[in-house]
This record gives sequence, structure tokens and C-alpha cells, in this order.
Amino acid sequence: MIEHNFQRHLTEVMTWHFSPETGSPFWLDMRSHLDFNPIKDIHTFKDLSLFPDVSLALRDVAIEDLQPKGLANASLTGIFESGGTTGKAKRVIAYDEWLSKLITWRLQGFKQLTHKQAKNTLAIIPRGPHIVGEINQRRARALGGQCFTVDLDPRWVKKLIQAGDSEGVKAYSDHLLDQAEPIIATQSIAYLVATPPLLEAIARRPFLRQHLNQTLDMITWGGTQMDIDTLDYLKSTVFPDVTITASYGSTMILSETKARINEDYQGAPIFDSFAPYVLLDVINPDSGVPVPDYKRGQVVMNHLSQYALLPNILERDTAVRIPSLLGYPGAAVSHIKPVANFDGQVVIEGVY
Repeated sequence: MIEHNFQRHLTEVMTWHFSPETGSPFWLDMRSHLDFNPIKDIHTFKDLSLFPDVSLALRDVAIEDLQPKGLANASLTGIFESGGTTGKAKRVIAYDEWLSKLITWRLQGFKQLTHKQAKNTLAIIPRGPHIVGEINQRRARALGGQCFTVDLDPRWVKKLIQAGDSEGVKAYSDHLLDQAEPIIATQSIAYLVATPPLLEAIARRPFLRQHLNQTLDMITWGGTQMDIDTLDYLKSTVFPDVTITASYGSTMILSETKARINEDYQGAPIFDSFAPYVLLDVINPDSGVPVPDYKRGQVVMNHLSQYALLPNILERDTAVRIPSLLGYPGAAVSHIKPVANFDGQVVIEGVY
């Protein structure tokens, strides 16, 4: 049943994006350069591999060309950029309705167990052109509170790392926590969103560590990899009474995944995508063939909705392939790690 529904969904998405009445200028122009007919030839998840990875084109495309004609009257949230980890940033657009659907899915099964009055979030993550900031603003409001943020420019930290300036990196991390400290000291923060390097830095500040243990219900980490030993240390020693979960996402899919509740793989979170709109795969990058379950390969992401079409995007991460939930095609992922080089660029994670 799910397979049949997915095939129907895929046909609807292809018809939407490659019909002159509803498609975007980007994809309508791209159709003439493809050696297949997306409407007639794309029927299965495997067929998506026929598409070229168009992510590099998103560095230069006019943003108007990405807007589907069928969404001319829809509310556009804004323009968002990738982190520039592998070179010049790529740009995408996101619509209000899409982000509302995403947040609703993201919080399914979430239980607010706190007895505290305020449900505010502190998100020590990028804002500005980065979609993760918008997602967390909406998530905070859906959880019944407001979202406090700090100024965080992940691209600057990557420049410091590239230059070998370890002291500058530490100074920037301290600068971020200096901004966060008065928020933590004066506001009711129930939810903390931060990266592994910043959580480790928080652990080294006694005031922040002690105060957050008194107020937090949940920590959500993401943005960079976290090794199992560090995760275990944070759970058992630094924040023993705080629920710690994780997310994994990409600007290229306009989305985050979410970690399975009370289930991991060899100590690491298992991440599921927002199927059928966002589907992941894990492949051998040399052959393009999916790796067997519980084996490591490179992550491929697909966004398949009326709001955007971004198929067959090769990510800068490797992961262990985990069987997906509910029989949807593709895979869940675990044990995320960056590749050493991507598009001829050294991959630098930094603080995000």
C-alpha cells in the first residue's frame, strides 16, 4: 500500500514540477537538458538516480527561477543558504505551508513533561540565511514559548580553522557562550538547541552547567558529528537529568530529520526523514548502488514536494544505513560523519 501511494506521490510531484502551468523556470528549462522524460520515466525511488545532482547550480541561479508557477499566491517564508562548508553557498527557497507541515511532523510523539511555566528555547545555532534558525523559531513557538538566539556565523569559524587559528576558534566559542550566559541567567529556558562543540564548552563553565541542569527539560544537538563517548559523557555526567536528543538535516532538503525515541544503533541516534516528502539513501559513491543495511556509505537526499524538487543530492556526509520506518523507500541513517573532501574542497565542520 505504501509503495503504491509513494508511486502516486512521485507521479504527482513530477507532473507538478515539469508542467508549464505549475513548474518553476529552473526545472522547466532543465527538462530540455535531460535525456529522459520525468513525467513518463520517473515511477520509483530508484528512478530518481536518473536526475543529475543540481545542487551546484543553486550557487548561481536567480531565486525567482526556483519558484513554482503553481505557488504564485503562496506565502514565501524566505531565501536560505547552505553553510558554505564545501565552497560558495547554495540558495533555496521555503514556503510557510511547507515549514508548518515540517514542524507538525517534527513534534509528533513529543511529550512536554515539564512542570515549569515557561517553555522557552535557547538556540545557539546559525540564524540569518540558514534555514535551521527559522525551523527552530517555529519549533519554539509550537512548544509554547519563544526562541532566544545568539549571533553565530559558522562561515567565520571555518575560515579560522582553515587558517589554523585554534586560539581564534576558542575565542569565538567563548564569544558565543558570553552571549548565551545572560539569557540563561535571566530567562526561563526549557529547551536548548546547540552543537556538540558548544555543549562541550558549556560543560566547562560551572555556572552554565549548574543553571541549565535546574531549568532544562530537553537538549537537541546537531550541526556537527558527535562521537559516542562524548554523547555518553554529556548524558551521564554533565546533564544526567535532562533528556538529550538530536536532529540531522540539510539546507538542500529544506528539512531536518528526527531521532527515534528510545532507540539507537550502537549508541548513536537513528534519524528518520519526513517521508514521503524527504527521503534519504546511503550509497557506494563509486558505483551509486545502495549499500546493504547496517553498512556505511555516502548520504543521498531527496526533497519531493510541490514546494521544491531537489532529487539525488549527494551530501558531504557518510552514515550507516538503517531500515526505514513504515516501509517507505530509502533509508534511515545513523553514525553521521563528514567526508574528508567534497567537490574538491576540504570539509570543515567548525562549531556548526
